[in-house]
Amino acid sequence: MTSDPSILRAMARLRKALDNRMRIDDRAEELSLREKSRPIRAGTLAAYDTAGLGRKLRPMLEYDGRGWRALADEIGVTSPDLSRVMAGQDIAAGKIFAICDWAGLDARAFYRAPRGAPKPRKRARPGLSHGKVFHGKSTETGILSNV
Repeated sequence: MTSDPSILRAMARLRKALDNRMRIDDRAEELSLREKSRPIRAGTLAAYDTAGLGRKLRPMLEYDGRGWRALADEIGVTSPDLSRVMAGQDIAAGKIFAICDWAGLDARAFYRAPRGAPKPRKRARPGLSHGKVFHGKSTETGILSNV
């Protein structure tokens, strides 16, 4: 073997990175098996998969390289909020949307509808069903109305 210190340091870093990657892969496999066996929440209520969001978010936060406080300030949430998401705990919907917007993720993708719920339906917007749209200016008098 060689006794060059730079090569030994590089090999040690590589070994550590590989060990870390293997732990991550083992954990991901364990979580995927666990998810298939049980629902996110017991019961029939709607739920939000914060654990799934945390799994998607973790590589992004680690790749960024800054601390969670700096990232939380940029996102518009607190560092405990990021910690809760990573632990799969619930946080406020507004904070979920802020995190998903920052990460470029669709917040609705992590929503779990209640068991047996009908598919979402699109509702006609009032005023648009007749083809008429009110823009706030009267065509007869030319003044703005107090709506």
